[in-house]
Amino acid sequence: MTISDPLRAWASTERAFASLRRTKIVATLGPSTDGRLDELIAAGMDCARLNCSHSSRDDLIGRTAALRASATAAGRPVAVMFDLQGPKIRLAGDTAQRTLQAGEEVALSDPGNDERDALALTVAYDGFCELLTDRSEVVIGDGAPRLRVVSVDGASATAVVSVPGPVSSHKGVNVTHAHTVAPALTSKDLADADAAVECDADFVALSFVRCAEDVMQLREQLDRLGSAARIIAKIEKVEAFDRLDPILDVADGVMVARGDYGVEAGIARVPEMQKETIHKASSQGKVVITATQMLESMINSPLPTRAEAADVFNAIMDGTSAVMLSAETGVGSYPLEAVRTMAEIAEIAERQEIYCGPHAAPPRPDEAVMHAAVALARDVDAAAIVVPTTTGRTARQCARYRPRRPVHALCEDERVCRQLALEWGVFPTMSEHPASTDELLEGALRLAADLDGLHSGDAVVITAGQIVGASGATNLITLRFVP
Repeated sequence: MTISDPLRAWASTERAFASLRRTKIVATLGPSTDGRLDELIAAGMDCARLNCSHSSRDDLIGRTAALRASATAAGRPVAVMFDLQGPKIRLAGDTAQRTLQAGEEVALSDPGNDERDALALTVAYDGFCELLTDRSEVVIGDGAPRLRVVSVDGASATAVVSVPGPVSSHKGVNVTHAHTVAPALTSKDLADADAAVECDADFVALSFVRCAEDVMQLREQLDRLGSAARIIAKIEKVEAFDRLDPILDVADGVMVARGDYGVEAGIARVPEMQKETIHKASSQGKVVITATQMLESMINSPLPTRAEAADVFNAIMDGTSAVMLSAETGVGSYPLEAVRTMAEIAEIAERQEIYCGPHAAPPRPDEAVMHAAVALARDVDAAAIVVPTTTGRTARQCARYRPRRPVHALCEDERVCRQLALEWGVFPTMSEHPASTDELLEGALRLAADLDGLHSGDAVVITAGQIVGASGATNLITLRFVP
């Protein structure tokens, strides 16, 4: 069992820094990162996000290829996530600019409705009024105005303004508690999903998830295309938060997308949603990414505000797997500084005594082995945990319990290796397939010593299976000491 020379070189120069940080960093690629990917990886990026809303197919393919080349040169696995746009609902282009007043009654209309009132707000989305229910609110722009639906009649609806605010052409529209008549995937999403498969993307993020069935639609599409990409469900609608448990059952992870959720539910509910989503996802061993305006001021400033630093710190203390940068890296003036700042905040947060104890959720039988491995590492103050894995499942089970020591996942598959780069506290490494359990254990001990710079006498917890390389066969925990 050996590691490549580039990885060994990286281990000697970067591992000491990286092993201090368990929380992963997702950075959005864009014009500001073009030509700077080597620096971005060195700064601490673990996963690159490609925002399909602002990217052509050529952009997506070109940036993925450049990222993979830079990751190979660094000898470090870096995941790629395609973030699908989802349905965009906007006011019609001929909407006259005006301010809606509290208590005002407003007519809403589908496009092409010849019977609409002259002052009606036309929404440029076919079948818009079919989305509305008796619980729906229509939110325009960044949260104001806000209208409560009182009646729906075919292609028209009537609403009353509860929060005043301006309207104008092409402003974004959000609908709460909507009927799920609209497809989860638009034609653009389908084309971008096809590009994700062509690029062998590691993750695909689904926008505006409403229910578990939306995630299953994407799963079926990826299966048809032969993709093994893992699905991240973006929790940004009220319905998604209300149906979080069934969504978690079918998604591989979730993103706390605070922007649109804050528009729909109101800013005051965002902290509640964030904490509940992080808790539920991490308790189930699902990756959870906290996103939106985390270091927003760093788009134009080399330093964040104090409130932003506290925001990142608190999300990490809550137990998020990863924190995400959007415009800060995609179009901002200080992309490298943003990544470095996030990494520094994460390291400080992870030093706190109250940070992330093991989750108390009773493990299933196949998870009990990893629960015991983490407990053993904690009790003997092991320097590292080494987990050979075929599909990545064993390493994810280990990460669920938030061990204090780094988890070295030994992977035979490059895609699995990249996907594990997003998991909390997991440091994936490509390794050769061992011929026997004894060879695996000895090789794992050597790798841990190489990657962490361990000293003679340091303890290492290693897991294995009686059938080497078989998925789901992990049933052995051993404690070894560096000679």
